[in-house]
Amino acid sequence: MSKKLALIGGGSVRTYYFIESLMKFYRDMDIGEVAVMDNDGEKLAYFGGIARYLAEREKSGLKVTLTENAAQALRDADFVVTTLRVGQDKARTVDERTALELGVIGQETTGAGGFSYACRSIPVMLDYMRLIREVAKPDAPVFNFTNPSGLVTQAIYDAGYDNVIGICDNATGIKIDVASALRVNASDLMVKVYGLNHLSWANRVEIGGVDILPRLMENESFLQSFHQFVYFDRNLIRRLGVIPNGYLYYFYHRERALRNLLAAPESRGEFICRNNGEMMEALRRHDIRTEPQTCLDIYRDYMHRREGSYMQIELGGEAVSVPPIDVDALGIRELMGRKSVTEVYEGYAGVMFNYIDSVKHNRGIDLAVSVPNRGAIPGMADDDVVEVTCTIDRRGAVPMGFTESEIAPSNLALMKTVKRYEKLTVEAVREKSKAAAVEALTIHPLVQDYDLAVKLVERYCALNEPWCGRWK
Repeated sequence: MSKKLALIGGGSVRTYYFIESLMKFYRDMDIGEVAVMDNDGEKLAYFGGIARYLAEREKSGLKVTLTENAAQALRDADFVVTTLRVGQDKARTVDERTALELGVIGQETTGAGGFSYACRSIPVMLDYMRLIREVAKPDAPVFNFTNPSGLVTQAIYDAGYDNVIGICDNATGIKIDVASALRVNASDLMVKVYGLNHLSWANRVEIGGVDILPRLMENESFLQSFHQFVYFDRNLIRRLGVIPNGYLYYFYHRERALRNLLAAPESRGEFICRNNGEMMEALRRHDIRTEPQTCLDIYRDYMHRREGSYMQIELGGEAVSVPPIDVDALGIRELMGRKSVTEVYEGYAGVMFNYIDSVKHNRGIDLAVSVPNRGAIPGMADDDVVEVTCTIDRRGAVPMGFTESEIAPSNLALMKTVKRYEKLTVEAVREKSKAAAVEALTIHPLVQDYDLAVKLVERYCALNEPWCGRWK
């Protein structure tokens, strides 16, 4: 009997990519239906509609249904994916601009904007979790991609739900980037990651069971040409000796990032809001039911603009290019004679599909996902949700262990500070407590000031009252 997957938040611009990726795997996972749900009917019709058109055009046999009714989408679902943007693009622009007006980075996950986003996301996500428990299959796993993903996943676990996996394409992206740079199949690599979502480091790159990362980090060609390093000063990379997640740019180069953000004519959120708004205006001129290919062409054009602008504002407005790595010149014998092939990990959808496939077939693949620590990272509490490489098999996600010597003391200190911020944010949302919120932002590494924290909390509480109610 075929299985059902529910996509909650399917009015997202990423829904097309989700279905495009699913079409490569759905038969292996016995998925026959995807119920795409969103409470914005217009966005659901267009972005869900072009995704459905893709499935129909390819004669895939995959049934894609669209609904604004969450209970209908979730009923008897075997798998659930949550990708909500509570407040939509407009709220994101206010989140980021509010912080920038106070001289603080407002990035929507790691910055002060992430705090505001979490305040809206957590209550809505917990409402959905209650509904999932009521109407989905009893053992249905929930793959949370709602941002800030790690913080929201922490809130879900703290509320007593243990069927959730936090997913993100960024940590897995490190593995893909390394494989691409070295021109090998990502399945031949085991990249070991530890940290928090958007705050993680890869400290091991194995091929054939041999860790080649130390030799890579000693090679100047790799340091200068590896895509993941373009955000960082190379002396910092040499000191770290590991591969940092790109979002650590905001922490390691805070003043540079803030300077560039303040000098830019618009924030990242404002650009995306404008780009998505122009896309919707163009789409409204066409009927998705009778002109689906035209709508798809418009969609692809605007998404190309969006993807080409990633991190440009933070880096000063110019795209940074690096020369390809001469793999043979690296002199690493484990790489000799290998050839790259098309890899199956594709964005957040690919993370989820590979997870489901590996559980079903007991494949034992490695994936970096957000789960409770349970002793994996020494120095972090067992109930801390961490982003860590896990072995995925019939047991689900089993975190790979790290020794104390593997965890750099400075990295652990940053993790513990940000985790304390996350847990205070969860408390603030649960108790509707401005005091907890102020404490959270006061210790946040990108704020670190009580007076600023007070101002941010007052403004964000006013913005988020429609979703969070009045805080005391």
